[in-house]
Amino acid sequence: MKLNKSLTMISALSLMAVSLAACSGNNGGGNNASPSASAASPSASATSSAPSESASPEATDIEPEAGAKLVVWAAQEQKDFLETMGKEFEAKYGIKVEFQKVGSADALNKIVKDGPAGVGADVFMLAHDQLNRAVQAGVILPNDFYAEDTQANFAKTAVDAVTATDGILYGYPRNIETYLLFYNKNLAKPEDLASWDAIKAFSKAYNVPAEKKFGIMWKLDDSYFNYAFMGGNGGYVFGNNNTDPGDIGLNNEGSVEGLKFMQSMKEVMPFKVADATPDVKTDLFQKGKLAIDMDGIWQLGSFTKEKLGFDVGAVPLPPMPNGKSPKPFAGVQAYFVSQFSQYPNAAKLFAHFVSSQDAAIKMYQMSGVVSARNGLDQDPALAGNELVAAFVEQFKNVEAMPSIAETASFWTAMGAVYPQIWDNNADVKATLDKAVSDMKTLIQQSK
Repeated sequence: MKLNKSLTMISALSLMAVSLAACSGNNGGGNNASPSASAASPSASATSSAPSESASPEATDIEPEAGAKLVVWAAQEQKDFLETMGKEFEAKYGIKVEFQKVGSADALNKIVKDGPAGVGADVFMLAHDQLNRAVQAGVILPNDFYAEDTQANFAKTAVDAVTATDGILYGYPRNIETYLLFYNKNLAKPEDLASWDAIKAFSKAYNVPAEKKFGIMWKLDDSYFNYAFMGGNGGYVFGNNNTDPGDIGLNNEGSVEGLKFMQSMKEVMPFKVADATPDVKTDLFQKGKLAIDMDGIWQLGSFTKEKLGFDVGAVPLPPMPNGKSPKPFAGVQAYFVSQFSQYPNAAKLFAHFVSSQDAAIKMYQMSGVVSARNGLDQDPALAGNELVAAFVEQFKNVEAMPSIAETASFWTAMGAVYPQIWDNNADVKATLDKAVSDMKTLIQQSK
């Protein structure tokens, strides 16, 4: 998956260093407030020309500062799109935009270092699981002027993901990264994916293990994929919308039922956990030996007829035998405005501009990235695109990965679960009880 889970494993000591560095810097706008104060109350320079939040963001744009110029950080693959949008922005508002290659995995640490020195970005991208660390470090401004527009036009999961635990909306959502079922249309029909019972029936008829032909496969050693069956049954990582590490729901009745169902898929997936790697799985799908591939939105540019030689379909994860639908994890990438920007109004204007409906269409056409905007599949430019429509439908039933620091314990402790229940047929409840106990130990040790 594209969202880097390892980001959640930044230690508390590193976070403290980030926060201290941000607090000691001068943001160039004269605001030296503490991180919490600056997060909740943007500097006067950031809001002086903005009308009150009750103003209609649809009716007017925020007024940019005179002489503004912006630096935007993003990954290299977004260069062409963002430079194109920058030229359009300059033509419309007279504000020059410079693209710099800094991916979302590196942006937080870099803005902490470069922001106070006045050489950081005005707008940069982060994955949502870095949001609370960015807020604690005091390096981002709230999405205040365009809050209503963002809340109205983006998938709720995306909006919630870029709203910090302090209840404040900070991000301008770009896209949701999640997964569903791709299938080879030469091998399977939509009705073969209508339910998991249908998938099992199809796979039993299709499988030829000696020839490495399989009906369905996904990365079995990864909680990113396996959690879907737990979350869809009422399991959860942390309580209170993944913000309460004192309440772990990974061994509750729903989680146990979900992993028992996952375990039952072994009858049509006759291979070890270690054999279901992304490379193996993708290679089999590309060669026409794997019919159904649970994989992510990042494959849209690769799973095309031009590259594979066959048509690819896609459907959201179907309901489980108990009628409940799996709820896959999702990562959200978003634009954020730097606390250190000398032109915060112009930066907010650009973040809004580059996440608009027109920009969303252009982003897909230029880079294959599907925006988190509502109703994107209904736009004439994308209407009829089966794969986009399937992902937009899946977006309605996903869960943003938890972003609190204690999430590192989840990835670590759950890693041992899947070989036990899959390869060794271990008791699911006992195995999950052990994982939760290990999580609690890891959380306590991190304090």
